[in-house]
Amino acid sequence: RGAVVRLRRPDETVPLSHSVLMTGACCTALATLVPVALYQTGLLSGLPDPPSVFFDSGRITTSQAAYPFGIPDALLGLGSFGVTLALILLEKRNARARKLLGAKLTLDASVAAFNATRQVITFGKLCSLCTGTALAAGVMAYCGRAMIRDTWTRGRKPLTAPLSQTSIT
Repeated sequence: RGAVVRLRRPDETVPLSHSVLMTGACCTALATLVPVALYQTGLLSGLPDPPSVFFDSGRITTSQAAYPFGIPDALLGLGSFGVTLALILLEKRNARARKLLGAKLTLDASVAAFNATRQVITFGKLCSLCTGTALAAGVMAYCGRAMIRDTWTRGRKPLTAPLSQTSIT
């Protein structure tokens, strides 16, 4: 009674429920980027914002910062999260994809946090849909934290030796 069952795939450190949540979060990130991409490419006339003084999606997504290399950042995000989704789907069968996914989740969460911080510092407001993308990236990083940890630590020697192995001369 009251026991929590955690389903795990064979030879995996990530519970199946986390894998499903990661997939859903990645699809959410993609879904929040579609209207922004349509707006940035001129196919949509405006972006909806919740009634709040904290959001100004239109101004933020048309700013100079939203066009790195002259390309709408939402299009770059769609490509990036498309790769993330492919890695999420492949990690179940491929150890290399699992390791790449750990690095990709780190990159996605870092870029999302950077963009959200830049919006607050530069505009004093947030893009509501971009905030949804950033939250989805955070959920993916949280669910994939074991892969992230393994990506950056597996196969590396500890930085310090245990005290019993050190010698003082």
